[in-house]
Amino acid sequence: MLSTCRRALGQRASLRRWAAQVPAVTFNEVKFVKEDVEKVMMELPDYNFYEFKESTPNPYQGSTLDRSILLDPVEPALVPPKFEFSKLENGIKIASVDKQGLTARLGLYVHAGSRFETPGNLGVAHMAALMGYRSTAHLSHLRTVKTLEQMGADQASVCKAGREEILYQVEVQREFVPYVVPLMVGNVLFPRLLPWEVKSAHGDVKTDKEALTGNPDSMVSDLLHKAAYCNNTLGLSPLASTRSMSYFTPETIRSYLLDNFAPERMVFVGVNVAHSELTKWVMRSFADYNAIPMKKREDVKATYTGGDVRMEGASPYCHLALGLESSGFGQAELAPTALIQEILGGGSALYSGVGSGVTSRLSTQIVKQSPYVESCTAFNTSYSDSGLFGVYGVCQAEKAGDMAKAMAGALKGLPTVSKEELAKAKAMLKGKIFRQADNDKELMADMGQQLLLTGKYGSAAEFAKIIDAVTEAEVASCAKKMLGSKLSVAAFGDVHAVPSYFTLEAALK
Repeated sequence: MLSTCRRALGQRASLRRWAAQVPAVTFNEVKFVKEDVEKVMMELPDYNFYEFKESTPNPYQGSTLDRSILLDPVEPALVPPKFEFSKLENGIKIASVDKQGLTARLGLYVHAGSRFETPGNLGVAHMAALMGYRSTAHLSHLRTVKTLEQMGADQASVCKAGREEILYQVEVQREFVPYVVPLMVGNVLFPRLLPWEVKSAHGDVKTDKEALTGNPDSMVSDLLHKAAYCNNTLGLSPLASTRSMSYFTPETIRSYLLDNFAPERMVFVGVNVAHSELTKWVMRSFADYNAIPMKKREDVKATYTGGDVRMEGASPYCHLALGLESSGFGQAELAPTALIQEILGGGSALYSGVGSGVTSRLSTQIVKQSPYVESCTAFNTSYSDSGLFGVYGVCQAEKAGDMAKAMAGALKGLPTVSKEELAKAKAMLKGKIFRQADNDKELMADMGQQLLLTGKYGSAAEFAKIIDAVTEAEVASCAKKMLGSKLSVAAFGDVHAVPSYFTLEAALK
């Protein structure tokens, strides 16, 4: 449960949190080139839509078991991974790092999402994501699915909407990158949005809402954002509601795409792919098409309001989160905030092994002291212009008041940090950052989000230096600033014993 609630509430050692403190990257400018289609086709790997063949001959076919396949092994041409960046003439950014893995992980990030919705199209970001990998001007829905299936990428092809981005993601054998890149670009350049396909996706809205309601951790995260940013930007749910179904139409979705899907608002990221190969096929995918023009727009700044949202749910437990406003990108408090999160840590009554946070403040002060508490963890979620920091706990319903008081006490004590606590938090945070850099999925997400929201990218080593430079005074100052913001409260499940908002607010004073 502890790992689940950390994922739901954004508890992650994300490198992107301090992207504003690193130098801007240099992009290699890439021009569009007119090429002979026949010559381009000759570069494609062997692939038949109706028959899947071995892409390379099997050198061991017909070999008997007494023949060792380890004789005369071919030495791989290993080279250190290198982060490379390019930009096409139309403004789309391309980033990659080749760790020489067998499968390439590709992500097309669009700076869209629920925060850019208006009262007339609430839920449209979710609708646009549900139409991912359906019919385009090149391929029908059936042929798209069949193509991905033939390449073994059907289960790894995902399109999802967040609050500040929409992500098209595919994981495929690296030799099939020339096929997958145009397929992904086709989804943002010329989706057909056929009426019957849009109508068939209506049921997915209900499915996703039921999945959210059935996951208390994710539900609390959604409720907390609604409380913290009441009726504006980051408070708008990434999921469409039943009320939105009346305008879940091709026209609404296409209008949203025209407003937000300009190449200047996109980043194409690849892990385990040669940069020259990725850049070449992204360029070819855009070369012959008029991309959506960039529109002048006044982005509305997120307004942190604080507040209280509670919802009865099927869970027999009380799921409670207390939140405060933290730093967004471009603010110096981002690194201290992440260290405060490590100092609070988290713990679970079910796990007590190495790495489970048994020595953190929340574990020693709340979980170990309270047999009625199932888990308690700190979280911090950063956005382009704001952030949400806090503590999330799960307990027996009738003891919600006691847990809430203990959680408020933990937050109130944040400005007091010892030298030993800070040193330990720095070591733990740096360890998480370097482990994340070894995970292809996390690395792709980190590169995409940093470049999309800041135009910069910092490596794990660069962020480790930033962490080492943080002082006790900076941590204390950051904690006091967060405590000066209004309290946000979210509760789900059996909430009958949760104290009033004013009682919780007074406990922080």
